Parts: sequence; structure tokens; C-alpha cells
Amino acid sequence: MSLNAGASRRLISNTHSDAAPVLRPVAFAVAFAFVAGAAVAQTQPANPDTQQPTQVQRVEITGSSIKRLEGETALPVQIITKADIEKSGATTAAELLTKVSASAAQLTDGASFSDIAGQRGFNGANLRGIGVSSTLVLLNGRRLANFASPGGNSGVDLNAIPAAAIERVDVLKDGASAIYGTDAIGGVINFITRRDYQGGDFSLYRFDTQHGGAAKTIATGSIGFGDIAKDRYNVFATLDYQDSEALRSTQRDWIGSVYDEALGLDVGSSNTFPANVRRLNSAGRPTGSRLNPSAPNCNPPATIYSPGSFVGSSACLYDYMQDTEIYPASKRLSLITRGTFAVTDEHQVFAEYLYSDTKTNYRISPLTITDLNYPAAGRYYPTSLGVTGPLRVNMRLSEAGGRTNDVDANAQRLIVGAKGVLAGWDYDTAINRSENTVTDAYVNGYVRRTDFNNAFATGNINPFGPSDAAGLALLNSTKIRDDARKSKGVTDSFDVKLSRPIFQLAGGEAAIALGAEYRRESLDFTPSALLAAGEIRGDGPATPLSASRKITAGYAELSLPFTKQLEAQVALRGDRYNDVGNTTNPKLGLRYSPTKQFLLRTSYGTGFRAPSLSDLYAPPRLGQTNGIYDDPLGCAAARGTAFAADYCGLQPDKLTGGNKNLKPEESKQFSAGFVFEPARVMTMSVDYWRIEKTNVISAPEGVLFSDPVRFSQFIIRDTAPSPIPGIPSPIVSVDSSLKNFAALKTDGWDLGVDVRLPRSDYGRVSLGFNGTYVNNYKTQEGAGARYITAVGRFANDQVVQRWRHTATVNYDFGDLGLTLQQTYYSNYYDQNLDGAGRVRKIGAYELFDLAGSYQVSKQLKVRAGIKNLLDKNPPRSNQVYYFLASYDPSYTDPRGRSFYASVAYSFR
Repeated sequence: MSLNAGASRRLISNTHSDAAPVLRPVAFAVAFAFVAGAAVAQTQPANPDTQQPTQVQRVEITGSSIKRLEGETALPVQIITKADIEKSGATTAAELLTKVSASAAQLTDGASFSDIAGQRGFNGANLRGIGVSSTLVLLNGRRLANFASPGGNSGVDLNAIPAAAIERVDVLKDGASAIYGTDAIGGVINFITRRDYQGGDFSLYRFDTQHGGAAKTIATGSIGFGDIAKDRYNVFATLDYQDSEALRSTQRDWIGSVYDEALGLDVGSSNTFPANVRRLNSAGRPTGSRLNPSAPNCNPPATIYSPGSFVGSSACLYDYMQDTEIYPASKRLSLITRGTFAVTDEHQVFAEYLYSDTKTNYRISPLTITDLNYPAAGRYYPTSLGVTGPLRVNMRLSEAGGRTNDVDANAQRLIVGAKGVLAGWDYDTAINRSENTVTDAYVNGYVRRTDFNNAFATGNINPFGPSDAAGLALLNSTKIRDDARKSKGVTDSFDVKLSRPIFQLAGGEAAIALGAEYRRESLDFTPSALLAAGEIRGDGPATPLSASRKITAGYAELSLPFTKQLEAQVALRGDRYNDVGNTTNPKLGLRYSPTKQFLLRTSYGTGFRAPSLSDLYAPPRLGQTNGIYDDPLGCAAARGTAFAADYCGLQPDKLTGGNKNLKPEESKQFSAGFVFEPARVMTMSVDYWRIEKTNVISAPEGVLFSDPVRFSQFIIRDTAPSPIPGIPSPIVSVDSSLKNFAALKTDGWDLGVDVRLPRSDYGRVSLGFNGTYVNNYKTQEGAGARYITAVGRFANDQVVQRWRHTATVNYDFGDLGLTLQQTYYSNYYDQNLDGAGRVRKIGAYELFDLAGSYQVSKQLKVRAGIKNLLDKNPPRSNQVYYFLASYDPSYTDPRGRSFYASVAYSFR
């Protein structure tokens, strides 16, 4: 992928650094690039100025509101063209961002899979790994409404971006809060669609995996007519339909057990079918070891007998990784259409409409029951256990089926605007109405709390095996059908931008841009009557939410070419939030080009990320922790005793929700780098970046368990005396609601190399390379705490690899095109120690993709490719943050070797 740097340069804006084993692939790429560049440098014209002049046009580049001749600015921008997108094989915006090394995005759309109610259906962008909420996503330079469902991440859903209509993507890898908005701390991703399309095209695409599951079918059609220059109008539309199939955990034999002694993984669930039980003491509290009537021959394949946390017990553990979904099924329909009319030669009016609807089916393991007693008189009472009296069950409601939700995420945006030249000013103004609506329906596996409690108390539902027809009918009568929670987010805005040259400097015309924006955001959340009453088992009670805010902003930007070599970019923006206060953020950038082949650039700015409406007002809800944890204060002492289950392998209740007392996040950003073109066939760039954030808003689930003494105020323990002298009582729940909990410092290097060898009788070869090296990623969990290094390890909720890159080799020969692409992630330390108590290192993860295309005729083009050419499986991991255990779903692709083919027909 290359960055287009202008009339006299081409640029790739990416990453690099030096650290022996990590950089072997980098060294190879750079060395190859220099050799190739030197080899062909002599073939370039001695005086490029004698070539025929080309018509130049002022354009607006992401990172600046000033129109200029196409060229490099002081800010690093990676440009991904439509040709790059096609060669990468990406079919969605989320997949495309995996080819950007500065992005911490997942490798597939399926990685958006979550069992957290507020996040189902959401797929966000995350530059620099500093949070979805700190990456600003634009479509044609303007905002979309954030994903509506209240949750821990607030941002634009990438599923709403019409991938088939994308002409190019500009990735500004530097904060731009002074130009685009205060939340652009990590950077800006601007998806740009076709603007003046004429003709039509239609394509069919089919993707399938070698080992089954996760297949995808896509049909796309585009049509456009009218020539602005001749007819004074242009209208185009693109319609895209995608149908993706689910991938079950049972379809991948590399998925191991949730219990692996050597790996140090012991996260089997004590909620099983047949159920584990505990006796009750005189106070009616469960006590002693868990027992299971089927142990040690636990019911396969979903249960296992573990000598781990349950040493000395006769209990079973549930291996949920053998009974879940790792890639959801979805259907997606998107439409984008734009019409432009030239009122005069200098004035145009336009309208743009986006419609996107994504229906996703989520199916995870069956519901858990942990707070009910099976009656002593129950017809299925397990007399073989030699116990008497009521029994507390730890039960998996397998007979009700897996918990299944249908999530319908609908995004719409209508823009009406005008642009042109008025009194010497370039102007661009528009009214923007953007909506995001999410309906999350409970379709199977859930039961009504009170009805099920009463039914279970009869003893006619069997926790220890199959129920008879009457028991099954009783269970089914309590199941929930056609119940849903609904969310709606709306962003209404009006903006105007003006720019013009203002005076002459030694290096050219100084220019100014002025802009103003008014924005109103609203969020409404409506739980169903059952959910509001807490009557849906597996989902805590929820209250309605209705909130809104108003933001007004104004900014000014100056471009000052002091000399032909030195230019400054100065910007200042002020934002006023009616609910969290005001902020002013400056931006200063310098660009110095002593020769046509060399450019130096640097920038500094500040940012201010206001808490989202969801951050502030999301209602409190009680659910379960994402991961399964050991209590550091009690597990070691309890292991091997009858109380191990109270302290080890915990998944306690978790309080989530917003916090109206949150403060805004504040940041400082700095970057410096250079672009070098040693020969006309090669461009390379190196950029250093640094970001510091304070008042970071987070929901620190894992952190609480890492230091339960320091964070004791957020850990709720049983009020009864501890069953083991000398240690605290068992953990009942944790408070993981949002807080201004942390600070963050991160810095690193971006490297980009672009080589375009001359065309010969044997075809043409080009190379693209973009990589990111993270020097430091440090977090401070709580005021006064020491900073903890997270780079090169799994920390909190993600892996921060020290090195990531994408390398591409393209070969074109006539109508034939071939592309080989490597995606590489360096090794890192796993979240937990291995079974022997040692630090565990996970090896580097790399995928190779091979793609080819052939232009059959002027109208017909065929493509085919193999993703994950070497059939690389995700490495084993003992992370417990994500409920998909035994591997890390945040950066790996579970699909395995896959094949795709497409045919496209165009007419002009």
C-alpha cells in the first residue's frame, strides 16, 4: 500500500525501528528496497523538469482544511487506494484496517464477536491501541453517528461503512483535534467514496474456508451517469449485499480445552450439565465441595473432569470452548448514493444518502443457573451422592439451547450541501443528519426469571440429565421469544469551511481556512419490559436512557510557506460542550524540504476527548466478568480444599454502566519524521510519534483482580465469615463501572517503503511496506501508581505487540496481476504464567495471502485468491480476558486457509 505524496513525490507513511529478531523482515524489506532503487536510479531521466507539464488542481488533503496542490503536508497520511483494497482481498472496512500497521484492529469481522450485551454487533477502529473512542472515523470528511447500543466502546461502527463504494482511505496517523474535532487523539480515518462515477459495474464474490464455516457471498452493483463538466450534473449509486456464515468452535480441531495444565489455563466453568451441586448449611448457604452425579465420567463432549481447581472434589467442569461460536453469521445490505448539480461554473449543490443494515446472529453457550436450590423432594434428586436436603445447583441450561441473539444495526445518513468559490473563498457547507439504530433481540436460550424459578422449584425440570416430555414442556414454557432491547443514536450537524490565499510569502501564497460547526448528539436506550424488570435470566435489569448534548466549535488554520523549503501549518480550535465544559486545542506543524528528494516534518498538538453520552449516562447493569479469575488473596490457600471453587476459577457478578461524574480525557501528541526519495522509483518514510493521555476513562475489570488490596473498594466480598482462617471471604461481585482510572504514555516509529520498478518485457514489480514499532506503552492504574509497561505483552484487554507490519509484492504482466501479502505480528508475553509458574512467550504470528487477477476483456475482470496460504492456526494462549479461551481472538484469524473468487463486469 502506498501513500500518494504529490506531483513530484510518492509516499508511504508507516513504521519501523530496530530490535534484532523482531526486525529481520524489516531489514530484508528495506535492504531490498534500497538495492532495487539504486539499480534502477540510472534509468531515470536526468532532468525530470523537461517532461511534459501536467494539469494540477487544488485538492483538500486529510489533515488540513486548506486546498493546495497535491503534495506532502506536515502530517503523516497513509493513503490506501481502490487498487490496494482489491489486491488485499479485503471486503469490509474492518478487514481493510488490518492492513494498517498503526491500527490495533482485529483481523476479521468475526473478532467483533462478544458476549457483552452492549457490544454485540459493534466493530470499531483503534489507532495506536489507545481506544476506539480516540479514533475519529469519517465518511467523505464528515461524521457518522456512533454505534447506538450503550457499551464500553463509543465510536463509529465499521459495519456501517459501504466498503464496495470506497475509492480510497486516508489514514491520518497523527492527532488532528484542532481541525476535525477534539476526539481525534489517535488519528483520523477518512473513507472516501466515488464522487463523479459514470457507467456501471456488477460483481459477484464467493469466499469459503478449507475446514468449513465462515463462508461469505457478496453481490455488488454500481451505476452512475452525468458529466459535471458537460451535463452539469452527476448521479451515482452503489448497492452491496453480503451474506456471511457462522463458524462453530467444533469446526476447528486446533481449538483446545479450557483446561491445559502445561499452558497454565484452567478456566473451565463450574456451571455444567449435568449440574454440579453443593450442600446447604444451617443458614441456607452453600458449603463444601461441589459434587456431580455423573463424575468422574462427565457428560461429553461439553464437560471435562479437571484435577486443576477442583482437586479432591467429585465435580465436573464445562468446556465452553467446545460448545460456542467463534464467528457469527451476518447479512449486510448497504447503499450509498450521491447527486451533484453545478448551478454555475463556480457553485455546486450536492446530496448524499447512506443506508446500511447489518443483521448478525450471535449464539454462545447455554445459560448458567447459580442461585437456585433443587428441592429434596424433586423427582430427579441425585440420591447416588449420599446427601440429603435441598442442593444449590451450578447448572448449564443446555436443554434450553445456546443463548442466541439477533442484532439488527441500521445506519442512515443524509447530507445536503453546497461548495464552490465565492468572493475568492473556497467554501464547503452542509447539513448532516446521521442515525444509528440497534435492536438486540433475545431469540433462544433465555428464560423468564420468576417463571423459571417457580418451575424449577417444582423439581420437575431435571438438572442432572434429560427431562421427560412434561419437564421439557415446563422448561419451554418459561423461554423468552421476541423480546428485544432497542437503542438509537442521532447526530445532527451543520458545518461550514472557508479557505483562500491571503498574501504572498517567499515560498508561495499563505493561505487561511476558517471553519465552524454545530452538532447535537442524542442517545436513547429502551429496554423491554422484561429486561427493565430484571426478568431475563443472564441479563441484569436495565433502566431506560435518554440523553443529549450540544457542541459548538470554531477553528482557524494557517499555511505559511516561509520559503520554498520551509512551510508551517498552524491551527487552533475551540469547542464548547454544554455538559462537560469547554476546550481549546492548538496544532503546530512544520515541513522542511531542502531538496526535492528529502522532506522533514514535525507536529505538536493537544486533544480533549469528552465522555460520550453512553460513558456518562449508560444505566448500571449487573452481569458477569468477561474473564475467569483466581482471587490472589485466597486461591493459593484454598486450592486442594473443599473451598477451592469459592476462590479459584471465578466469574463473579460485575457492575457495569456509565458515570455522570466522569471528566474529559486530555492528551498531548507529538510526531517527527522524514520522507526520502533516493530515486524516482522508490519512496520511504520514517515517523516518530508520541501520545500521552490523562484522565483515561476505563472499566478496569482485570486490574481489580491484579491488586485486590489496593482496589478493595471496588471488590464486594461475602459478608459471612471466611471459611478459611487468615484469608478474606469469597468475592461476590466487582464494580467495573466507568471511571477516570488511568493515564497512558505510548510512543513508537512508523516506517513506509514504496518501490515501483520500471516496466520491462517481463512485466512490472512493485513493493509496498508499512510497519509500526512501539517503543513504549505504559499505563498508570490510579492516581499515584507507578506506570506499568505493557508493550510486548498482553495487558488489561489487549496485546500491544512491539512490531506489526504488512508487506506486499505486486507483479503485473499485461492483463495478469499477482499479489503476495504478508501480515506480521511479533512475539509477546502471555497474560498469565504457564503451568510451571514461568513467564510464557507466544511466538510471532504471520499470515500470507496470495491473490491474482486477469482482465479477460475491457469489460470483464476475474479475481481469485488464497487467504492464510500456509494455513496458520492462532497460537495457544492462556489469556482469560476474552471468553473465547485457549487463543487470543483480538488479533488472530481463526478461519484457517480460505479461498475466494470474484467476477466483475463493467460498462462505460
